[in-house]
Amino acid sequence: MGSSIKDSFLSASFRFKKLDACYPSHCCIPLNEWVVMDKITNGCVCTSSRLNVTEIQTCMHLSRPAISQILNSLEKKGYIIRDIDLSDRRKLYVTATPKGSAVLKETKVSYEQMLNEVVSKFGEEDMFQLIDYLNRLVDIYEGVNNRPCHRKE
Repeated sequence: MGSSIKDSFLSASFRFKKLDACYPSHCCIPLNEWVVMDKITNGCVCTSSRLNVTEIQTCMHLSRPAISQILNSLEKKGYIIRDIDLSDRRKLYVTATPKGSAVLKETKVSYEQMLNEVVSKFGEEDMFQLIDYLNRLVDIYEGVNNRPCHRKE
């Protein structure tokens, strides 16, 4: 395989990583925090009304350090509270504060409009195909490395 295709792939990968900077600048919460807030408020697939940190981590495919960093930032801003489960002190539950819910509601329209525009311009069929390709690529990476992909924080 030529170095040209590998260089092009790496270049595209780095451009893709920078997409977070392209999200609406007037939003007072970064995209990664917004997505986690959305999961906390609207839930992942979970069995209780409260969401525990492990469920968020699994649902979002994030490493423990990454989810901790995001939750620390959200807690510092007053958007979430963390509670230890009294029956199992190893479990930590996360809930949105009224302030966090308000910020999520304020920014939801901007993020959804932007994402809708991206899907509209790219095309639904192409977007589904891209999602499939990206999932296959991650599966291949995980197979090559023999472990799930997590960024080192």
